[in-house]
Amino acid sequence: MRVASIIDISLVDVPGIPVTVLFTAGCNMDCPYCQNAEIIPTTSGDEMTIDEIVQQLRGNLTDGYCITGGEPTIQKDLSDLLKQLRLEESKHINLNTQGTVPDVLRQSLPYLDSVWFDIKTIPSSYCKVTRVEKDPWSRVERSIKHVLDSEASFWPRTTYVGGLTQSSDILKISEILSDLGFEGEYVVQNFVKSKGTREADVESFTEPDLDELKSVLVNIPEGISLRLEWR
Repeated sequence: MRVASIIDISLVDVPGIPVTVLFTAGCNMDCPYCQNAEIIPTTSGDEMTIDEIVQQLRGNLTDGYCITGGEPTIQKDLSDLLKQLRLEESKHINLNTQGTVPDVLRQSLPYLDSVWFDIKTIPSSYCKVTRVEKDPWSRVERSIKHVLDSEASFWPRTTYVGGLTQSSDILKISEILSDLGFEGEYVVQNFVKSKGTREADVESFTEPDLDELKSVLVNIPEGISLRLEWR
């Protein structure tokens, strides 16, 4: 497995649970607002065995693990890592994913407690927003269904990027989630520039209109609560 880095402890990645964070290297998308752009290349990071990763993760006195990236599901041995962590410990295991590799996600779900699922945009805008040639929405939708059919908690979220995201997109995504049978909290967070963001990519971004976004709240489907995280 290719690993970019490991953070010993984080208090923000999984609500209420201090976790050790594993950043896998490589992603099959190229979102212009990515905060970890340096680890998008599949050649980034270092190759580590599952045993090496597990040994390093277990050296931290936290209550769980957050596996993020990059996109963890492009690592074919992801489920092997999760299985080993689950078999020997009862700690909380969280996965961050954008859902483009549904088969690997499905194999991983028996070992997961929760999934942060990044829904990038509405189906018709996926290629534009993620800068991929082949429309990934059918795979993303299949992954959402896999998580909803599992025992893992499904935590959907979208990053609102001024210039890329419209308030109507948030309403549409909420409707899609409702149609798929989801009831619960849908998190919308604003884009925040960081040291990992590519300068040239963010020049055209604008400040999102929070008042406009709030105006769609009255039309959010019953059963879904929208949580705005403006930082």
